[in-house]
Amino acid sequence: MTYRNFADGFLAWMIPAFAVVAFSGVITFFGIADPYDFSRKAQIICLSTLIVCSVFRLPAVIHGRPWSGHWIWAISLALLAICLQGTRWSPFSIADATLYGMLFLGVFFCARLFEDDPQRPDRSAVILALAPSLNIWLMVLSIIDLCMSGTWHDWQLVFTTVREFDDALLPCLFLLWHRPGGLARARMTPLVWLLSTLYLLALWQDGARSVLLSATSALLLVALLRKDSALLRLPISSLAVAGAFFYGMRWLFDSDHTTKTVFRLTTSSRSDLWGGLVESWARSPWVGIGGDQFGRHDGLVIAMHPHNIALQWIGEYGFLGVGALVLVGLLLYRLIRGHRWIPPFCLGGLLACVMNSLFSGAFVYPLSQLLIVWMAGWALACYRKRSTDAAAAAAPPAANLRSRAPIVLVSAMLLAGMWAVHGRDVLSRQSSNDSGNVSPPRFWQRGAVLHLDIPDARQ
Repeated sequence: MTYRNFADGFLAWMIPAFAVVAFSGVITFFGIADPYDFSRKAQIICLSTLIVCSVFRLPAVIHGRPWSGHWIWAISLALLAICLQGTRWSPFSIADATLYGMLFLGVFFCARLFEDDPQRPDRSAVILALAPSLNIWLMVLSIIDLCMSGTWHDWQLVFTTVREFDDALLPCLFLLWHRPGGLARARMTPLVWLLSTLYLLALWQDGARSVLLSATSALLLVALLRKDSALLRLPISSLAVAGAFFYGMRWLFDSDHTTKTVFRLTTSSRSDLWGGLVESWARSPWVGIGGDQFGRHDGLVIAMHPHNIALQWIGEYGFLGVGALVLVGLLLYRLIRGHRWIPPFCLGGLLACVMNSLFSGAFVYPLSQLLIVWMAGWALACYRKRSTDAAAAAAPPAANLRSRAPIVLVSAMLLAGMWAVHGRDVLSRQSSNDSGNVSPPRFWQRGAVLHLDIPDARQ
């Protein structure tokens, strides 16, 4: 194996390794105060490593019109500067903007990795599909204990909230249905069905309406696009069995151990969050209230994010947020049009994650963010690999300084912004748990914390 192949393989396996560590909860044995903060630190390191290595090791991203990137980024940076000017805590906004910029770059760099070796995503997808089972087995033990002693034990202890677990489980569930690698063998069908049922049972127990609705809608959409109802057999059967088992268990044990039943009519405070964001945004509709500013104004202490990524970007970034949504929408539209070239459960998982982000924090939590980046990169790689002319792919244009300049410049600015604000926090062993702030997560677990190692400077 050459050094280049080793480096590329290391980059491609970072996110699956991150998922294994997160789902297994192994970090709790090393004195880590808060898994969420640890995940954020690891995410920044992973994204920074991916960006730096991709810029200097992988072939340059070739643009048909190299200078068009300068205009796009210049306008975006100008709007961002105006947005930051109106915020009271600009470091929060800088970190938030650079994080999403790094995630966008991560999608394209992951796609480039997967284009170079089409077998690479299929192999690592096996790890991602099985990673949640490292936490799911605790649920099985809790069910056994419930049957034997009538006592239910919380089993998602390595996740701050059940929603964080559910949002991370969703892309892994679709990868399991994809049946990558050895999971595609006929003799593995019972195991895949069992794991699918257990994953879905966890969602039923958590009352994960958004995840279940998004998964079902995306499945139906993909089956309609591909005109293949066979895609629904295993997912729908395991969904029905898991739901029947869950409600049978509730009736048999008269148990109220779950968060809430899926069939409920409340918005779980989402309407309050959305209304609060709209009120804040109305005071500054053109440039928004500033990145990572939701929850810092008007006494909104319910959560540090509105559980809707579209409203979050529009409310915090104004026209810049609208532009980001248009960009994401155009990419999704092109992927849907090219659905024949993308594995159905890869496209379905990506669509499900996007739908879920309109009702959850899937684009806020570090683990689910990285899993979405990985899946989006795979879908984009499949689209570009199959839709590119074979002759052009065989002889790509030579990389030159002008073609590399936009991506290098943007990468350097994003890395500088993130590490200037949170560099010492990433390298710190401290956590935001002891900050005394009770707001739910955004960047750190305690959302209003800026620096972890200087208590007097915390907001």
